[in-house]
Amino acid sequence: MRRIVLAVSVALLGVAPAAAAVATEEGAPAVYQVETGDTLWKIAARAIGDATLWPALYLANRDQIKDPARVYPGQRLAIPEVDPAERAALRREAEALVK
Repeated sequence: MRRIVLAVSVALLGVAPAAAAVATEEGAPAVYQVETGDTLWKIAARAIGDATLWPALYLANRDQIKDPARVYPGQRLAIPEVDPAERAALRREAEALVK
């Protein structure tokens, strides 16, 4: 298996390669390994490019995340593709969950 570091995350966001999303096989969904101090908000900013889209991470990883306010070092989270048409709905969901 090849490991491909997503160059966009590394180059544009200044994320260290170890903290970048990684695809394990060509065409496979990207995976992010949670590090100490990470939150869904921070991971969404790094891996998706928009922190307000953190509900997409939560929904894609409900089997591992019971409380969206808690993620744990070592968890491997799938990074979903976010359809541009879904972005507004995800932002509204994030706003509703925060209130």
